[in-house]
Amino acid sequence: MRRTVLLLALGILSSAVAAGCGSSSGSSGGSGGDQSSTSSAKLPDGPITIGMAIARSGFAAPYDLGPARGAELAVADINARGGVLGHQLKLQYGDTKSDRALGTTVALDLLSQGAKAMVVTCDFDLGSPAAITATGKNVVAVSPCAGASSFDVPTLGPLAYSMGTKAGAGATNVAHFAYDKGYRKAFLWLDSSITQTKETCSAFNSVFGALPGAKVVGSDTIQQKDTSFAGQIAKLRKSGADVLELCSYNPGAATALRQLRAAGVDIPVTSHLAMDGSYWLKGVPNLKDFYYDAFGSLYGDDPRADVNKFFARYKAKFGEPAVTSYALTGYATIQELAKAIATAKTTNGAALAKAVDGLGSYETIAGPSGYSAKQHIVSDRPAVIMSVHGGQVSPAATYAGGRKTEVR
Repeated sequence: MRRTVLLLALGILSSAVAAGCGSSSGSSGGSGGDQSSTSSAKLPDGPITIGMAIARSGFAAPYDLGPARGAELAVADINARGGVLGHQLKLQYGDTKSDRALGTTVALDLLSQGAKAMVVTCDFDLGSPAAITATGKNVVAVSPCAGASSFDVPTLGPLAYSMGTKAGAGATNVAHFAYDKGYRKAFLWLDSSITQTKETCSAFNSVFGALPGAKVVGSDTIQQKDTSFAGQIAKLRKSGADVLELCSYNPGAATALRQLRAAGVDIPVTSHLAMDGSYWLKGVPNLKDFYYDAFGSLYGDDPRADVNKFFARYKAKFGEPAVTSYALTGYATIQELAKAIATAKTTNGAALAKAVDGLGSYETIAGPSGYSAKQHIVSDRPAVIMSVHGGQVSPAATYAGGRKTEVR
């Protein structure tokens, strides 16, 4: 992937991952700590180790940093309440270095260190190798925020889960938001390098194009390695579009946005979860009329008081604000695993998965998880549509199932 000036910021964040993602214990609150320990014989002696086969360096590190730290906060809360069935939780880290090929190696190493559940990278393409390795050893694997529909039972089997919202559901909310803003002619820029961006553009195209009076007037492809977007910008100009749907991720997405605005094209741009956070905004000075869906707002202005308290606590604990709202799903992943272990009274993969499925629409800090035996990715949950204007990020609306709603 081409190294742009934005990688300076990414490099700093990657270093922060290595510095800030140690095993954790202590604090207050959480779930699972008040369960009976009468069946703890079915669990290993000592702490229950959760393997963290994630990117602690490389381009994906900023996406995995928040979930890892969110997981640490959840572990601290649960351990402070006595752990799960009398057992403390422990996070054991491995670094995939944002390299798909290392996923298997890292997962095997964590399994050899006693991991009884596995947390993997927030992307199907990067996270699935570690997930497949873990589930092949009868160990449940969870991605805190993968959005590709492939992160589900038909592709990865009955022991793999994603706490992320399915990309199509997110795109549905964004498409309806764009329509409600009055936009009627959409153009698509697709970066097809990962499954999530392909599914995002596909869903936006289907949903927006089916709304009364709305039309997708054209599309083009972009790539992370592109250094110039002149051709794509010219095609966009000719289309007469009044909104651009950007299905990409950083650093390439920020490069495309910078060139778009530098070329004088100021139509609104919508995007998706991969653009969450403000860490990249210095690369696109004074960006405005940019919108994307997020798990929540990082900035103390989320409509849910518990989310605002969570991010305030995150900043106090780690000495800096959260990078993305993915920290919420990292916390939620541990909530779900702890509750399921307490229910199953074992970490055996098949039994643990049955317990997760039996929780149904379990309420977490990130909202309801909503799993079943046939569906292991969240099909929908309320999304906060974030607005970027003048380089400042704030909530614009909340949508669920394509409808504007309220969350509390």
